[in-house]
Amino acid sequence: MDLDLRPIRDDEYPAWSRTIERAFGAQPSNQEVEDWRLVFERDRSLAVFDGGDIVATTGAVSFDLTLPGGTTTPVAGVTAVAVRATHRRRGLLRALMERQLDDVAARGEAVAVLTASESVIYGRFGYGLASTNAWCRIDTAGTELTRRPEPGGRLRQVEADEAAREVPGVYERARTRHPGALSRSPRYWQRWFLDREYSRPSGASARFYVLHHDVGGTPDGYLAYRANEGDWGHGLADGTVTVEELDAADDEVEAALWQYVLEIDLVRHVKADARPVDEPLRWRLADPRRLATTALFDHLWVRVLDVPAALSARRYAAPARLVVEVHDPFRPSGEGRFVVEGGPDGASCRPTGDDADLALGVTELGALYLGGTSATTLARAGRVEERTAGALRVADGFFSSTPAPWCCTPF
Repeated sequence: MDLDLRPIRDDEYPAWSRTIERAFGAQPSNQEVEDWRLVFERDRSLAVFDGGDIVATTGAVSFDLTLPGGTTTPVAGVTAVAVRATHRRRGLLRALMERQLDDVAARGEAVAVLTASESVIYGRFGYGLASTNAWCRIDTAGTELTRRPEPGGRLRQVEADEAAREVPGVYERARTRHPGALSRSPRYWQRWFLDREYSRPSGASARFYVLHHDVGGTPDGYLAYRANEGDWGHGLADGTVTVEELDAADDEVEAALWQYVLEIDLVRHVKADARPVDEPLRWRLADPRRLATTALFDHLWVRVLDVPAALSARRYAAPARLVVEVHDPFRPSGEGRFVVEGGPDGASCRPTGDDADLALGVTELGALYLGGTSATTLARAGRVEERTAGALRVADGFFSSTPAPWCCTPF
């Protein structure tokens, strides 16, 4: 068969987009296809053509990733990965992943990230599970905070046009607090604020928006939520609020936004999607059992391409020096032995001939990169080898992150 792997042309975008959606069991409208074009980066697209048909795809969105210690690094946000059922088991996915990672490395990006539709797929290409999100539920009856927040300033419910002007700036300030958070371009926000009916869960309202302004009038926290009225059984309100996003530049403002959520009229149930695994709300509640975690899912997967650049970019919880031996069977040119030295104020990493303290695969390095798991946990799972006694304990303190990594950006 005559197969051709290349970036797409502008006029091929609709077919490329529909190939992806159909792989996920969707038949997108023309409007959906055009809406997605807002975040599409043609020069980062790839497709496999069988004659005139697109049979496999991948793409990437350009982001900055927040790292432990508040630094950032540019990353490729891998997305739109699909292979038609007619062309499975022919090495097309592997060919796309090889070409894409070559392109990412050529751009000087030391890291690629993705969110996986199927968590079994990407480990073999060097991606490690780096962050986990929690889905939560609260019944409002009898639920209260241990103390009422006093952040100063004021809360305002605002219309979508004002939210579109103010929320992106608040998000950008807040994301520096969260390892794993991704920057969002103006075009990303433009698509997000479209809030088309097709993007709403069944029975849910359009988004409501709430801003918190500090005493000087500057927005420093935001909330985006949807409401579902419920069935009013026996004449009693049974509404549900789904918190889509809630973030702030400081903890007291965040607490005030949660207080607002818990006091919305006619609401018995609150759902909070894709929250941090170390969500402070549990510790703010007078009764912590009121917050039920209904699901935990992997979210951000990290693929390290340039070990020295990636490990130099982040900061470390405690000063240390470690020699790590990294194996990378998918891209052997990136493997080797590296010495990383650093702490809270800076870091460096370079190739070395010194004996290794730890040996691990690039997949495991990706899992460690944001501090979402520990070297000891991976070693207990048989995925990290301790070569120097005590190195696991050192690595646990070195790579750890407080707060835990959290990404609430779908892509």
